[in-house]
Amino acid sequence: MSQQHSEPSSTRTSAASANGWLVTILAVMAAVLLYRTVMDSLANRPNYTPRIVAPRGDLALDEKATISIFQAASPSVAYVRTNLKQPTSGEVRELEVSSGTGIVWDENGLIVTNLHVVEKTVFEGVGKLEVQLSGGHLFDAEFIGAVAKHDIAVLRIRATPADLNPITLGTSDDLNVGQKVFAIGNPFGFDRTLSTGVIGGLNRTVGGQAETILAGMIQTDAAINPGNSGGPLLDSAGRLIGVNTAIVSSGGDSAGLGFAVAVNDVVKAVSSIMDASLNDKTPSLGVSILDAETAMENGIPENLLTGGLIVLNVYPATPAAGAGILGCRRRGFQVFLGDQIVAIDGTKVQTLDELRNILSTKKAGDTVTLKTVRGNQILNIPVTLGNRQVLL
Repeated sequence: MSQQHSEPSSTRTSAASANGWLVTILAVMAAVLLYRTVMDSLANRPNYTPRIVAPRGDLALDEKATISIFQAASPSVAYVRTNLKQPTSGEVRELEVSSGTGIVWDENGLIVTNLHVVEKTVFEGVGKLEVQLSGGHLFDAEFIGAVAKHDIAVLRIRATPADLNPITLGTSDDLNVGQKVFAIGNPFGFDRTLSTGVIGGLNRTVGGQAETILAGMIQTDAAINPGNSGGPLLDSAGRLIGVNTAIVSSGGDSAGLGFAVAVNDVVKAVSSIMDASLNDKTPSLGVSILDAETAMENGIPENLLTGGLIVLNVYPATPAAGAGILGCRRRGFQVFLGDQIVAIDGTKVQTLDELRNILSTKKAGDTVTLKTVRGNQILNIPVTLGNRQVLL
């Protein structure tokens, strides 16, 4: 008969007790380690106290002056654009062909801008012109006229005087190199953008669009970019002293060389356009004529103006352009003279008034023959006159 031997109960109890103590000790050690790790982490963490916003205090006097100038002048700055309706996937969408800046000129709804801002619509019939005022109101714009030698165009919108904030006019007679200037415009579509700078030069001559000549310009280092064209250049009193027109840049963006048409020239241009639009109904050739002042500004001897009328600029898509008449061109620092008109239909012309008197006897659709001198050539060029446009 086999015998069974069992382990004494006291031995089993002792082993279980030892295992329990071991687990307890390990748990305590783990807790202590965790506690020390947490405490060390807290002890090494930098203290953080929330920052207090410091009171601003008063703005500097020059900051206040700049803000005041912008707030007073920006309601006089308009957004000028050419929109084209284009069918796309069964829908008609409006495409912005070109855009720039305009200046509210008076309470009659006249808007002054650069000619190159609106020329696609005026000469190519692309899209329609629109002007958006500072309050957001959008208006169709009518082209009134242009002066090529200053790249100035006048538009009209049918707005009420309450919608219009005419710019404050200054003078360009007493400007000085070094004085502060402020430019407001719509560069790259960012409306009413302010940039500041100084006058870097006066009476500058630069090449405009399509090799045209722009003289008597104000040079500034205030940032002027595509879209600024047609916007105001202001003095430190917030008065208009120029219309931003051109930049000199290798890449097409601002490089610190911007140019504005002097306000005195702008005033003369607007007055000439409005006078011609009201009183001169002669059909159009589509040219502007070189005058003595522009010749002098470009170093052209005045004696070359005798004997006929030198064509300064030929407007695109006009009778003169279609007939191949050539205007003056600037390439670098060299000026090439345009055609010189010496007679129309056999009648000599030596002054602009004589030209206008002859054209006043004609009507749109009539063909005239221009006797012109081009270099060493004498040409007889037939031109069919177009409908009246104020292109000076």
